[in-house]
Amino acid sequence: MSALRPTSEQQRRQLKATVRRLLELAGGVTSFEHVTRVKAPALSKYGSPDDTAAHIPVDVAMDLMLDTGSNGIVSAMAAMLGYKLVALESDGQGAVLPTITDIAHVVRDSSDVVDALAHALTDGKISAAEEREISNKIEKSVQDLRAIQRKAKEAATGGAS
Repeated sequence: MSALRPTSEQQRRQLKATVRRLLELAGGVTSFEHVTRVKAPALSKYGSPDDTAAHIPVDVAMDLMLDTGSNGIVSAMAAMLGYKLVALESDGQGAVLPTITDIAHVVRDSSDVVDALAHALTDGKISAAEEREISNKIEKSVQDLRAIQRKAKEAATGGAS
């Protein structure tokens, strides 16, 4: 690898960690391989901190973000470039109110975060595997909250900026 690359090793590791979390959120590489063009072994390399040369192709990253409902990869990239990712405003046509199902997802996923954290703390420490599980559950919970936030904002503003 060239020492002149504009991205740092830390940034590339951070992107791989984001990919790894989203792959786990997608049900793992063997599940996600069925909704993209890349097979499980290559997908594993995209999230592996030990394989520094293999990075997720942009179309597969898009598949992953659409499949998980997360903008995690592009959001991490934007932050590294000094930007903040902001959702586009809709035209207000067909604004959808948050539903009881949305609320139930938030409650369930928040409870999953608490359960994972409580389980991890039973031995007084948090392992790397436990941290990944907690992070995945937090990511899912955040995505559910963001969905409600978007719906509430759209409903309140009628889609206006």
